[in-house]
Amino acid sequence: MPKRALLTLIAFLALATAMRWGSFFVSVIDHDESTYIVIADELLRGETYLRDVIDTKPIGIFWIYALLIQLTGGSIFALRLAAALVVGLGGWVACVVNRRATGSDMAGYVAGVVYVLMTSVFTYYGISPNTEIFFNLFTLGALAISVAAPRKHWGWAGILLGLGFLIKPFVAAEALAIGLYLLWYYRQAPVRMVANGLLLTLAFLLPLAGLVAYYRHLGLPDALYFYGVEVALAYPVELSWPLRLKYMGDYLLRYAPLILLGGWAQVRGRSDSKERTWVRYLLLQAVLVSIMILLTGKRFGHYQIQLHPVVALWVGSAVATVWTDALRRRWVAYAVAAVAVAIGLAHAAYYAKKDDAPRRTAAWLTQRLDPGETFVGVNGFQIVYHLTDRPVPTPYVHSSLLFEPTHHRAFRIDQAREAAYILADPTVRYLVARAGDPALDSRVARTLLEAFEPVGQIDAETTAYRRLSPGSRPPARTILPSGR
Repeated sequence: MPKRALLTLIAFLALATAMRWGSFFVSVIDHDESTYIVIADELLRGETYLRDVIDTKPIGIFWIYALLIQLTGGSIFALRLAAALVVGLGGWVACVVNRRATGSDMAGYVAGVVYVLMTSVFTYYGISPNTEIFFNLFTLGALAISVAAPRKHWGWAGILLGLGFLIKPFVAAEALAIGLYLLWYYRQAPVRMVANGLLLTLAFLLPLAGLVAYYRHLGLPDALYFYGVEVALAYPVELSWPLRLKYMGDYLLRYAPLILLGGWAQVRGRSDSKERTWVRYLLLQAVLVSIMILLTGKRFGHYQIQLHPVVALWVGSAVATVWTDALRRRWVAYAVAAVAVAIGLAHAAYYAKKDDAPRRTAAWLTQRLDPGETFVGVNGFQIVYHLTDRPVPTPYVHSSLLFEPTHHRAFRIDQAREAAYILADPTVRYLVARAGDPALDSRVARTLLEAFEPVGQIDAETTAYRRLSPGSRPPARTILPSGR
């Protein structure tokens, strides 16, 4: 790597770390991250995803976290630092993309800084590590070597998109955008259009084919289809279209200063045909990603992290056409550094005030669990399994899958059977639950509580229960839930 590129990379890694370090200490920001960590722990113990541990996400994110746990030792601080470095790497790749697409170094720098900023301010829009900050890296990489590159590498772009798809299928939006650009790019060369289109498509399908082959080897192709397709289709649509549009409006308002800045610069700036083509492509990708997000009928903030790259690239491209010379001044770099330090300190102050109930629960259990024993959590703090280094006594790591009606209907979970399975495991000694948690009204929780007695308060909200009598060894599991 050239020295200049290496220094730029280091600068972006430092920028992301400076903005995010204040969030490295608290054990839970969002429970999705906890699920990734705990399922990764189970995979490292030799369990098989979609048989021994089950969730709604494709396996890619759990493989990533298994690797990160191996590299970092698994501390929450180190895992958050690793996520920050992924964000910084994403900013650097965004810089490369815009520099190649526009020919402007400043367009690249602005895009990278904006991407890191957008991903490092709001709790559910990037601060909490989620799938999007990881697959954005793959989609940005695909852009860097295809649409933005003078010399196109469609095969490698397809592989990157396919790998991103294994993290979350929403990557199909970027894959379609790049595919449509390919058709336009070779519009006057139909033979090259077909050849490169096939190359992109086959390369995109290659990681998916590898995943299918892996699950066929395990004898679990039906499980892969059920959890990957049928469960996703079984979830009800929650939002009407007016509320979905409001959800998108919320995103535009949240990042209004950046979007208005980009719009003003777009109107004021002078762009050549190359830059106009790039902006049109970004508009196409923004529309397709927005449609993908809206089709879910949900309004989770982290879904919209998928829009961060395209907004950052557009703002960088537009701003560079107006203020290239001004942005080269040294005080601008100092201002960016000062903002990064301020954001990092603000996060530190905010999260220092957060009550870390999972760590308190983990400390209580660690003092009482003997080697080989574990617990069942009805309180939703699945990260406690990681903090205590204990296996999960149910395949459904994210407690909502087991206790919330929408989820256990979609997964076709037999609650009586799951409760019996947990109770038949003699290693389950404790149960922890929060007062007033709706999960306590579920059939699983009611059945479990009959076999436990309260033994103390971990805190004002969390009660600990101890097993009344030992059980027997857990029965062998079936591949799919009953009713399949």
